[in-house]
Amino acid sequence: MIPVIDLHCDTLSKLSASPAAFRLPPEAADSHVFLSGLLSSGALLQCFAVFTDLYELGKETPLSHVQKQISCFRSFLTESPDALAPVLTYSDILTNRKQGRISALLSLEESCLSEDSLSLLPMLYSMGVRMTTLTWNYPNLLGHPASCLTPPPEKASSCPPFLSGIKARHDGLTPLGFDFIEEAERLGILIDVSHLSDTGFYHVAAHSKKPFLASHSNARSICDVPRNLSDDMLRVLAEHGGIAGLNLCEHFLVQSPSSPEELLDALVLHAKHIVSVAGIDTIALGTDFDGIPTNAAIPDVTHLPKLERALRAAGFSSGELDKLFYRNALRVLEECL
Repeated sequence: MIPVIDLHCDTLSKLSASPAAFRLPPEAADSHVFLSGLLSSGALLQCFAVFTDLYELGKETPLSHVQKQISCFRSFLTESPDALAPVLTYSDILTNRKQGRISALLSLEESCLSEDSLSLLPMLYSMGVRMTTLTWNYPNLLGHPASCLTPPPEKASSCPPFLSGIKARHDGLTPLGFDFIEEAERLGILIDVSHLSDTGFYHVAAHSKKPFLASHSNARSICDVPRNLSDDMLRVLAEHGGIAGLNLCEHFLVQSPSSPEELLDALVLHAKHIVSVAGIDTIALGTDFDGIPTNAAIPDVTHLPKLERALRAAGFSSGELDKLFYRNALRVLEECL
């Protein structure tokens, strides 16, 4: 069984109110990612994203929302210490593997948590965060997203004060966003360009001094949506030693609803295209489990071997599959952590 590194799941937001559900057996699990599934599917490392919709917080502050999900993450770790262990440095991954434990890496999906997000980075780093996007789907003080949504009027009352007056426009990073990248890289936090606008992607490429990644983005030439990467973006990512994680979201795979067989074929098509444009060293896996509707072909983590079999049948060699499923991600983590 090939070891698996998954660069993105939203299981923390899914289970933040009931972290004990992470240990439920497969037949009772209410999430795409759960402990027994990780154990049975050959997981080497699972990245757990702390997701924040800044317009859905109600009376919560962004930081308290993040802290609640980090508490969920810590519950996963403390309740299963023999099976799951945190990643703070690259050597932790090697140690965990020798000890037979799955590595768990904490990431952020939306990093503008206050008007002074830059000063929060050292605290977030101390809490275990090692990867971060700059935006989700709304513009913030750091930059502008690929899919620039306008919050509906009913969400206006939930808008944090520091976001008031920010307009949805297709733009790149702000001056604060550039400073944010520098500080994150100084600390040892990977920059994730998934959800970032095209202009923002090129800003990161021009400004970053380390490899960066698109943790859960597919090929735009195969499925033309803003969240996927253009061929030029894939080539630039490769030039910087970065990786793109295959996303299982149906809307990023095909233009119209499809059967399980067609979805699996689409995943193979995206993988082959990324490799043909950017090379085998640029592709990885970023399922987006628990942040997307269930993928009918790969409904949860236990079904990931289907993707391996489909890719092998499509002509991927064992060495190429090793790179896709874990070696490329390991290389980037070694360079950046």
